[in-house]
Amino acid sequence: MCDSFVALPSTTARQSMIFAKSADCQLNEAHYLVHLPHTRHVKGEAVRVTCVVIPQAEETYEVLLSKSFWTYGGEIGINEYGLSIGNEAVYTTLQNEEKVEGVVGTDLLRLALERARNAREAIEVISSLLKQFGQGGNCELPGNSHFDINYLLVDPKEAWVLETAGREWAARQVREIGSISNGFIIGKDWDQSSVGDQAHELDWNSTYGDQSWIPKLGVRERQSSSYNCLAAGKGHLTVQSFFAALRSHGDMKDPTEGNVIRTLCAHSGVPNIRAWQATGAMVTEVRGEEKIAWATGTSGTCLSIFKPIFLGVDLPDIGPMPTEHFNPATMWWQHELLHRRAMADFEQVQPEIQADFAAVEAEFLAEAEIATQGTSTQKKELMDYCFQKARYAEQKWIDRLAKRQDLKFARPEICEMWKTANSEAGITGMPA
Repeated sequence: MCDSFVALPSTTARQSMIFAKSADCQLNEAHYLVHLPHTRHVKGEAVRVTCVVIPQAEETYEVLLSKSFWTYGGEIGINEYGLSIGNEAVYTTLQNEEKVEGVVGTDLLRLALERARNAREAIEVISSLLKQFGQGGNCELPGNSHFDINYLLVDPKEAWVLETAGREWAARQVREIGSISNGFIIGKDWDQSSVGDQAHELDWNSTYGDQSWIPKLGVRERQSSSYNCLAAGKGHLTVQSFFAALRSHGDMKDPTEGNVIRTLCAHSGVPNIRAWQATGAMVTEVRGEEKIAWATGTSGTCLSIFKPIFLGVDLPDIGPMPTEHFNPATMWWQHELLHRRAMADFEQVQPEIQADFAAVEAEFLAEAEIATQGTSTQKKELMDYCFQKARYAEQKWIDRLAKRQDLKFARPEICEMWKTANSEAGITGMPA
């Protein structure tokens, strides 16, 4: 389960376009940051996406992508034109009608970033691929789930919500601020749609939304939370405002409690409907030709550091592509040594960790403001420095928590959840 939100330039402190997404996936579903260069392809070339093979575009644009290790596509990304996209799972009345595998939602997100220069072009890319191939196929790591997808599409001037059901779709332009979660928000107020000449007689949500999933997923609470966070700061919103929103637990001291995930900073719990957690988050800011992304590349947003990434330069060394098995050479799994220990004493250690990390982020924000106007070499040097310093800051907390013999989950069901996940990943030495 995920959340995406946007503030248009008229509502932000720097008159910039700011977008954010929390990617919520399963406990051992490691994420990876990928830089895809601008590439020209051979005419007639094909590309294998997660489930099928489709024709490749003759030209694909430069993309920064945050993705699950096992998918072709991604959960969040930005391209060289300043187009940012986030996607959310939705349950619809048409999702079970697809009988063949197609281009799943994460793939559609990547393909749109590679092939579109703005939000309206991205709608065209996604809708044409939907019509030709559909979006059937497995969407989760265990290989047993399918759902349809919502998108928030944001370019330097416009933002659009695109909602899909099977091969049908509807889109609505965002005014000032907007947010989406795991349910439809478009009714009769769509601006574009595959339903064509039916004008606005069709209520998109009532017709195609599976309403039974809305309360099970905490959709309304999370969508309202992200929207209200933006509304409260309208006129002076910054990337720090978006960092805070992505880390929000509302008034919950223990975000693992309850039957559904109700917080923007998602933490897994029980029952099984709560199997997801925030496995990666990204904020993008675009102002004119200036484009910067801030990514965690790690799970537990409230226990992570946002690091600056510039397009046009290579990513720092973050280790090999992770898998569902523990590998400390990868950035995502190395951070789990902190995250999984901190969750055993969350109420006490999370504020301390976040206070330390906030000071690190403050330095990064100040330096990035300067580097944005700098050369590619200066941008690369800053990115390398920030990723190294973030890893050093995290390692200090890993070492500190590893020395604590008293770390223990207070609730037996949460202890059992993590014990199972750790065993499946092959990670030892964690709190019991």
